[in-house]
Amino acid sequence: MKTTSSFERALMIILLAGIAGAPASGQTPKTPPVKHASSYVAGRDASPVKRDVIPVTTKSAEARRDYEMGMLHYEDLLLTDEGLEFFRDAVKADPHFALGHAMLAFATLDPVEAHRHRALSRQLIANASPDERLQIRWLNGTKDGQIVPGIAAMNDLLAKYPDDKQFANTVAAWLCSGEQAYDRGAEVLERLLAKDPGYAPAMNNIAYCYALGGRANLSPPWMDRYVAAMPDQPNPQDSYAEISRMMGNFPAALEHFRAALKISPTFTSSQVGIATTYALMGEEERARAEYLKAEEMTKDAPTIMNYRLLWAMTYFRENKIAEGRKAHAEIAEAAQKQGFALQQAEAHRAMALFNPDVKGAFRDLDAARAVLFEKHVLSSGDRDTELATILQTRAYIAANAGEREVAEAALAPLNAMARTSRSNLIQQSYHSVIGATLLLEGMYADAVSELQYDPRNPLSLQLLAEAETKAGESAAGRDALARLAGIYDERIETAYAAPKARAKLNNAPARNRQPAAESKSAPVVAARATGFRGGPLN
Repeated sequence: MKTTSSFERALMIILLAGIAGAPASGQTPKTPPVKHASSYVAGRDASPVKRDVIPVTTKSAEARRDYEMGMLHYEDLLLTDEGLEFFRDAVKADPHFALGHAMLAFATLDPVEAHRHRALSRQLIANASPDERLQIRWLNGTKDGQIVPGIAAMNDLLAKYPDDKQFANTVAAWLCSGEQAYDRGAEVLERLLAKDPGYAPAMNNIAYCYALGGRANLSPPWMDRYVAAMPDQPNPQDSYAEISRMMGNFPAALEHFRAALKISPTFTSSQVGIATTYALMGEEERARAEYLKAEEMTKDAPTIMNYRLLWAMTYFRENKIAEGRKAHAEIAEAAQKQGFALQQAEAHRAMALFNPDVKGAFRDLDAARAVLFEKHVLSSGDRDTELATILQTRAYIAANAGEREVAEAALAPLNAMARTSRSNLIQQSYHSVIGATLLLEGMYADAVSELQYDPRNPLSLQLLAEAETKAGESAAGRDALARLAGIYDERIETAYAAPKARAKLNNAPARNRQPAAESKSAPVVAARATGFRGGPLN
């Protein structure tokens, strides 16, 4: 995960040239009506065609300007809501603008809107230039399950346009947040920053790639540079807060989140960040109040549903199972009415993980799986990824309950999916379920080899710690448990497994106990835990 929340970000016009590319020589920027743009950002004329960036084909100057403003807001400034509005205006100005439709489908959280514009981008692709067609193939491939041709197109464009900073930054963010290919994403950003050390959006993303990939010690210097590059903007403070929280430094996280809100009181990402930080600190009642404040700060229905899921999770965090089930059941019902299949399925999956009755947990997962096969507008990529996650959760619960047949039954459909999909998330779920079945069969060393394919998922880490220990590698088992204990994010899996790992480490005999700081030194987190555009991901 991956649904990204949308939040207000801003940048003074004086920074636009450095971040998004200066206007062409002799071109004087003008300030059109504010429209839906951030009040901090002034518009500019559509820039002339540049040879070092992927072309944008449209006969409408207005569509070109809106598209470029959309990319500026969505990708460079991380103003998702404003970016989406510009993309919508671009395709209104030119209904035949294939790349505009593809980008809108890529960025929106609304499954119906995404489906419609992805279909239009395919229908209109003949209007696009050959390189735009490659970009459309990549954008659509990330959503419709065509990962292999999509990545091939992405790689061709990276090679042909090595100086297109915005495209490289977009690719790197997707690699880290969508595919959990953290090292690959970091490599793209390292090359970008070697050419342009002052490109601020890449500073932000590389810090996340490092932190999400288990190299959090490399992130703070980039955060320092990011804050220095935009000292009066909220997003650097917000990002620094999230990185601090990943490293288990809650006081610093709260300080940076509050600093961001002081700069921009409507900066919703930081309001959600404060709520989640309190949730991780065990202050669940206060966290619920803070989440409700965040809900009031946005009108986007899928985003509100995501916040409500985080709100409901606080009941499970404090072991109020009945209240948690009631809250999640209400969310599932609301999501069903609004057509948000992923949120509906996630509500049922959360109930399964925290269901003390194993048979009841399997029924919850049956309900989650059934949602994906109802009549919903849902991309095949999102459906397959969510189904893989549900099957992985089923195998995990089965492994803990000693239900070998249930785990093996979960493996069968995943095996078929893994043969046809090269999605990294599906492959990780597949290996995790194999590991769970091997653990139940007593083949501990083989289970370790499989579970190591999914080293950033809390469920896989818990099984890995058990498999390592049973294989006679107690030190390795404690290390896996310590890595699990060092995860601080808002995922369902983390809320369930990480506190148990911390309790187990704290209750271990003194000679075997890990120092608390050691479990935080290199936290392992996953991209579905947090967003490059500031907020939770499913």
